[in-house]
Amino acid sequence: MEEQLFQAPAQIEGISTMKDRTLKLKMYISQELSPEEKARLFDLEQKEGWFVFKENEIKIEDLVIPETEPEFKDEKSPAKRLRDVLFVGWNKRGPAYQNQYPFELYYKIKMEKYIESEKAQLND
Repeated sequence: MEEQLFQAPAQIEGISTMKDRTLKLKMYISQELSPEEKARLFDLEQKEGWFVFKENEIKIEDLVIPETEPEFKDEKSPAKRLRDVLFVGWNKRGPAYQNQYPFELYYKIKMEKYIESEKAQLND
């Protein structure tokens, strides 16, 4: 499936900082969406992507999209594979755990532990 941009008129209602120094945006879509647009939006839920905001409709010429070859043609990168494995582990923990630790937070905690472990080995 070809990747497509999702665009809808929206307003940023609030911005807050998280414990891990990331930002949380609270937004709302300011016009009713068609059933197709709603379906596309729900397909994007819990997916990581790139955020672009402009006060007017975004035209393709507004975006700078580099033409590069993917590093790993027809296969997942090692980073994507690790993220997917962590997601499966998080998913097995059940709803109570998932509500307490959303995947992005779980992922950051696990990655930080792995990074610290690798750094500790550098000192050996």
